[in-house]
Amino acid sequence: MARDEIIIGMFADAHYADREMRINRYYRESLAKIRECIKVFNSAEPDFAIQLGDLVDKGESLAIELGYLDRIEREYAEFKGERHYVLGNHDLATFSKEQFMANCGARGDYYSFDKGDFHFVVLDACYNEDESDYNAGNFHWTEAYIPSAEQRWLEADLWSTEKKTVVFVHQRLDDEYGSHGIRNAPEVRRLLEQAGKVLAVFQGHDHRGAHNRINDIHYFTLPAVVEGSGLESNAYAIVQIWSDGSIKIFGFGKLKDQELLSLR
Repeated sequence: MARDEIIIGMFADAHYADREMRINRYYRESLAKIRECIKVFNSAEPDFAIQLGDLVDKGESLAIELGYLDRIEREYAEFKGERHYVLGNHDLATFSKEQFMANCGARGDYYSFDKGDFHFVVLDACYNEDESDYNAGNFHWTEAYIPSAEQRWLEADLWSTEKKTVVFVHQRLDDEYGSHGIRNAPEVRRLLEQAGKVLAVFQGHDHRGAHNRINDIHYFTLPAVVEGSGLESNAYAIVQIWSDGSIKIFGFGKLKDQELLSLR
């Protein structure tokens, strides 16, 4: 039976590591924060959950970082439903993309899927300017691109569906000039706008959080789980989206409730 609304559990930038606090990042506390987040998600019973990248932080060795990923993945895997993953730059500080995906529930670096009346797209902006993959730290975090092959795939994918669409990505698609932005974001935004069906893009990476609306598409950046001590500094959301373009974000911790409206 078709539904005109969808519910999503969402968080970003857990950066879990067994490490002392640095620059207000409480790495160890992300375990408790994600535990609380998943408890709320299981109570709300969303259609799926998604983490928007940087699930782990860099370890001193591959073996140590595999331990970090295993530990935080066990918390995320407590969600009693379908889980999705966006690749973040910190996830690839020690891992290759294949290593990261093989050791968690990620189904691909970029892909799409349908739920009810909606279409969802997971993008991967973890590429260098020469279109090579981020791989075990061979990149600078301020340089992120969506390569031409992925753009061609995205264009074909968007035109293959008539459903209202929501996009997920780690780096920001609304701020190509800032340090957290995707450098070729205007090219990608043009594809989203031309399709005429994209309601919103949900992002991480910029730990402060943000919201912009560009040509009737919302770009919402979730604040980071890892920033700040205590559960009151947590940040996650239950997001409810209707086919008329209205979006309700139920925020937890430092993330406040918001209502968005798209005219698409």
